[in-house]
Amino acid sequence: MEVISLNEMLEMFDFFDFTMPLSHDSVSWPTHPAIKVSKFKSVDRDLYDAHEIYMTSQDYTHFDAPSHMIKNGKTIDKYDPKRLILPTAILNLSYKIHEANREIRQEDLAQFEDIIKNVNSIVLYTDFVKDPKEFKYDWIYLGVNGANYLSKFENLKLVAIDAPSIAGWSGDVPAYQHLITVKEAIETHLKLLQKDILIIEGLYNVKEAIGNEKYAVGILIALPLRIIGLDGGPCRVIFLKPKLKNKL
Repeated sequence: MEVISLNEMLEMFDFFDFTMPLSHDSVSWPTHPAIKVSKFKSVDRDLYDAHEIYMTSQDYTHFDAPSHMIKNGKTIDKYDPKRLILPTAILNLSYKIHEANREIRQEDLAQFEDIIKNVNSIVLYTDFVKDPKEFKYDWIYLGVNGANYLSKFENLKLVAIDAPSIAGWSGDVPAYQHLITVKEAIETHLKLLQKDILIIEGLYNVKEAIGNEKYAVGILIALPLRIIGLDGGPCRVIFLKPKLKNKL
């Protein structure tokens, strides 16, 4: 019997990094402080480099755990690694960019129902392009109606999106008033989090993995920092796409 080596197994996949690259002062959520990165040790002086990093738990590529919205909810450190490595489908919803209504509703998701039933995680690909210098407010988002639809899939463990939030812009700043209410934004999150469906926001470069396909399937590896009691937090997200065509 021929045994496939681990290296040969890995060669069966293309690897895609869905994590936003970060640098000092990369633009954050408008009401949050931006990431700060500063060097406090230097090879020239101290014989080694070391940096201090300051950032919020709810910016850039990050998890939302139930405790983000639910009092005494489950925190991100309570999740076993097996819960964070999942068969996944990327759903191409980028066509919404041409519609006046940017809300992802049940009818947008129902076309993928047979796909969703066969995975444990989905990525909502909206073709949002993150600008590291300027915050963009008008992204495609999951509405309450769509979140309610997804919450009924008992097999779903995680829903991710490439936009800054899975809900629409609900804040109020002088530059841009809200597109949805705070109540709607909270409800979209709660529909998922109350069913213990984790959320990842701020994915990056998803287009490289899906191109013009209607959907793509593979394995999502999303690992947060193991900080005790956190409501979510930054994570590294890798997508493994089989090189051989895999139809669900």
